[in-house]
Amino acid sequence: MKRAGKLFEKIISDENLLLAIEEVNSSHRWNRYPDKPNKRTLWVEATKYERVKELRQIITGGFKPSPCLEKRRYDPNAGKWRNIWEPRLWPDQYIHHALIQVLEPVMMRGMDRWCCGSIKNRGAHYGIRRIKKWLREDKSGTRWCAELDIRRFYESVKPEVVMRRFRRLVKDRRALDLLERIIADGIKIGFYTSQWLMNTLLQPLDVLIRQTGIKHYIRYMDNFTLFSNRKKSIDKAIVLVDEWLRGEGLELKSNWQKFKTDKRPPNALGYRYKRNFVMLRKHSFLRLKRQLRSYYRIQGKRRPVSLKMAQGLLSRLGMLRHCNSAFIYKKYVRKGTQAALKAVVRRCFRKEHKAWSMYLEQLNAAA
Repeated sequence: MKRAGKLFEKIISDENLLLAIEEVNSSHRWNRYPDKPNKRTLWVEATKYERVKELRQIITGGFKPSPCLEKRRYDPNAGKWRNIWEPRLWPDQYIHHALIQVLEPVMMRGMDRWCCGSIKNRGAHYGIRRIKKWLREDKSGTRWCAELDIRRFYESVKPEVVMRRFRRLVKDRRALDLLERIIADGIKIGFYTSQWLMNTLLQPLDVLIRQTGIKHYIRYMDNFTLFSNRKKSIDKAIVLVDEWLRGEGLELKSNWQKFKTDKRPPNALGYRYKRNFVMLRKHSFLRLKRQLRSYYRIQGKRRPVSLKMAQGLLSRLGMLRHCNSAFIYKKYVRKGTQAALKAVVRRCFRKEHKAWSMYLEQLNAAA
């Protein structure tokens, strides 16, 4: 594969920097606590053409990342605490987006077809539909299954390992220098760049797994799900993954699983799969019941429902669309629940949009 060149000029172009500003502003317009527009985003939006020039000067002058804010949050899906780093909004997040927008076509050239997670149009449901189809239509090819994971993936990856991979894809020294500056302190969870870099780092491993005789294979970030008609192919793939990871300074989690698909349902992407039946994971089902109980209690007392609760519960209910959930709807979800929750979200966003427009007009008038 030929290395990509002349990327730095694209990174600092007006079109790319304007697009980065629009992308970041679209998701950072509002501060929940306190509940008001983000002043920094308002300032960038009102003076975006001046900010484009300033961003170009910062990048060409040798961008130095600002100290980021570290937070500790509990991940209910994984059942553990995570350290999340939040980069400064200006100028760091705008530069991260500007870089990835240009590198994305380069990274997608070698991306495995069933690599999903943190990639446009390749979310969890992209993989769920494919696993369902494999199990339903290829019984012999999905006789055996393996579930693998990488231990402390983000924390274990060294910047020099990522740079070695990107030097095989990119020959523009200034673009590589910008990337190296961003990841100098490590690959941090919470950075927009991190998810793309990790998927790109594992591309050679995806190719090797395909060559072991594995019939079907899907990867969601650092979670691997493999299907094969032979146990030997599964064993060979597990040994290969372990050796490759050790060569990159990473480690395969010791709790990997290998089993016959007909004796035990595979567990991936939030669901458990049988041949013609898909179940919600137990802990996801329990959290859904708790959230529904809290919502109906608040509704019964005629108290206002918060935007956070409405969005969270809508997300949980949306998971039911991708599994066999007729019994859950019948027993636990009252009629009109989703319509009422959507009305809460719609009302809040209309209010925010109106307030945002008013603040932006005031800022433009003052300028």
